[in-house]
Amino acid sequence: MEPEIIQRFLESVGQKADVDLYLKLFRAQSKESFAIIAADAQIVRSALDPFHFDLRILAGLGLHPIVLLGLFDARDADRQAQRVYEWLEEDQVPARVIPAGSNLSTEVVATIHDATVASTIPLVSLEGAKDATTEERFGHLQSLAAQLQTRKIVFLSASSGLEREGAPSISLVNLARDYERLLGKGNLSRRHNTLLRQVKTLLDRLPQRMNVAVVNPLQLLRELFTVNGAGTLIRKGSHIETHKTFDTVDRPRLRALIESAFGRPLIDAGALEHTTRSLYLEENYLGAALVSASPVASYLTKFAVERQAQGEGIGGDLWAALVRDHPCVFWRARPSNPITPWYAKQCDGLARFAEWHVFWRALPPAKIESAISYALAAPNDFQTPQAPPR
Repeated sequence: MEPEIIQRFLESVGQKADVDLYLKLFRAQSKESFAIIAADAQIVRSALDPFHFDLRILAGLGLHPIVLLGLFDARDADRQAQRVYEWLEEDQVPARVIPAGSNLSTEVVATIHDATVASTIPLVSLEGAKDATTEERFGHLQSLAAQLQTRKIVFLSASSGLEREGAPSISLVNLARDYERLLGKGNLSRRHNTLLRQVKTLLDRLPQRMNVAVVNPLQLLRELFTVNGAGTLIRKGSHIETHKTFDTVDRPRLRALIESAFGRPLIDAGALEHTTRSLYLEENYLGAALVSASPVASYLTKFAVERQAQGEGIGGDLWAALVRDHPCVFWRARPSNPITPWYAKQCDGLARFAEWHVFWRALPPAKIESAISYALAAPNDFQTPQAPPR
């Protein structure tokens, strides 16, 4: 497949900036750690056409996911792997069927590793573990992900994600907050209930930071290459730390987070530190919210989420911690800021101006005018990009 065709297709999936970002991130990783995609018999039987097209696109981009067959039901997984192989072979996409055996030995993992390094898609069959329980086969998945330091696991589904009867698919599951509620009677199908239980065990036991998604094959590339994704993202939930001083944080790391999220260097990080009264920080420095005092109310000066972590729900965790302590708060954002539509959903009111939108929550009506004036007059914390030389 021509590179230009691949690039045009990906740009039709999402914004070019998103596609370029994720391509850069994926290509910077070790080849073997890119992704594991679990496909069952139903996907191979009824959705192999779109799935094999996705694999062609990924291979054309130099990305070779590990395809795992037979996770839920290992009977006939060898034949499923062979069928996927034949479709890929017809399109000249390098692939290799790898029987995992009954216990996913070190030798098998090494073979899988070598296949990805050789730019070949490993089609891993779990038929050798057909007499094992689902929990034991998920144990094989855990072992494989741990040894290869996998960064993403995707479960292909006939549905668009985790679904509750009579309700739209769930876009995000925060296990720390949603797990017990979703396992309640009738919330999920039996299959998705089992999947959620196994994913929680998987994420609890794996040492690396990893994303897990449930998505239909028709939306796989959108899930991989866009900030908003397409299926259900399942995550452990963030631990948000609260600081009253910068003395308890890694200053260079925090500054790097803010500058990365906004795409511009700060003019004076010291001035920002001086005005901050409350700092909310994701434990891995993937997100931060900075709040200062003002004569009007608490003023949110910075809300930053690492670009590669956007869409993972970290912003929502930060926001929950922020408004818990500062129910009355106001802030501003540029109209062009991608987060501005999200802010509009979190506020009680907003005022639009050419350079800034000003937002507020739980602000008494008598203070709104003062809040707007304060926000519009606040200094710019970032350096202005220089125009390119003519």
